[in-house]
Amino acid sequence: MSATVLRKGWCPGALRPMPAGDGLLVRLKLTAGELAASSAVAIAELAGEHGNGSIDLTRRANLQIRGVREASLPELTRALQSLGLIDDSLEAEAIRNVMVSPLAGFDLSCTDGRDMARALEDRLRQDKRLHGLSAKFGFGIDGGGIWPLDATNMDIGLRAADDRGSWTVQLAGSELSSAPIAGGQAVATLMRLAAAAIESGLPRMRELVARDGGHAVLARAGVAMATVERPPNNPTPAAAGRLALSPDLLVAAIGLPFGRIEASQLARLGEATGQGMTLRLTPWRLLLVPCRDTVGATTVLELAAKLDLVTTAADPRAQIAACTGAPACPNGTTPTREDALRVYERIAARGSTRSPRLHVSGCAKSCAHSGFAGVTLIARDGRYDLVLNGTAADPPALTSIDRRNLAAAIAKLDERS
Repeated sequence: MSATVLRKGWCPGALRPMPAGDGLLVRLKLTAGELAASSAVAIAELAGEHGNGSIDLTRRANLQIRGVREASLPELTRALQSLGLIDDSLEAEAIRNVMVSPLAGFDLSCTDGRDMARALEDRLRQDKRLHGLSAKFGFGIDGGGIWPLDATNMDIGLRAADDRGSWTVQLAGSELSSAPIAGGQAVATLMRLAAAAIESGLPRMRELVARDGGHAVLARAGVAMATVERPPNNPTPAAAGRLALSPDLLVAAIGLPFGRIEASQLARLGEATGQGMTLRLTPWRLLLVPCRDTVGATTVLELAAKLDLVTTAADPRAQIAACTGAPACPNGTTPTREDALRVYERIAARGSTRSPRLHVSGCAKSCAHSGFAGVTLIARDGRYDLVLNGTAADPPALTSIDRRNLAAAIAKLDERS
């Protein structure tokens, strides 16, 4: 586990905070998304003491402590170091973006890639040639199972090919799949592909694939191609609630509204999880709490409900993707979450069956969600463009809608359809 805070010019060995509208932002990267219950309580205490008490769970399954005060950075640094949350090298930390299937080790149908993730992170720390990767460049280790990582936006991915420990390689921007690779060779293969990305001079794998083609990129790294395209995968959508994985292992999946949890909420969950237990972070705004029986899972979910967190897929907040928005984000031009809740009732009435039903972005970057939504609202200069049944990159059906007229605009579109 380690933490990074991003701001150019910060002294080596210290945190590098990323400025935001509500203070400085400190990002915590946890290996394999594993968060010890004791660490959850400690992080919550630090967020309340040195920040504004709000913590984000990001699309890459990282935690972000919000509203950190500049004067608190030295003490926060020391505290995070004592918890083992800071890498020695800021360069290595910046590129240590490795995501693992959140149910690895829980779901017997999911190949466990956690040891591979640890080996990969060690290579990223040690091999200084790889420090030339973009800080946004990411790796995914998808063990399959009931909640695979297919929808995540990673540059290079490994996907379990069978139950014998073989993996296939996938590249962002390509539907091609490599021939199976033995688990013992997988990390070295990822390193060769990362080196090819650095040599290309392009920041992201999708750009390299667009320029040279997936065949050529894989061949450059000595990776054999499969004779078929990537097979389809139809996973069960990740959702809040109780998930039974075996007779003696259940998971309480707790949704964080808009990916946000307050320090007091996280502390209560950490305390309730029990000593020696480990929570899991996911890219779906879900926090997973392992439980030994139905009673334990029910108790955790009841606590989460009392804390006003999402505990069922029917909760309207589970159907909304919305970024931080104004004023906490300097790029946001609208209060996205306030607007999202205000118009959701109208969105729900449309009867869409795809999730999320509503995506609200405070600017064109679309940080909260890059995929399909029944309704997508993109803020521009305090007003919204509206996309139906598409993504933020698709042509809008309406443009420059006043915030106060969103529900009426959606109703008018429904009348036309």
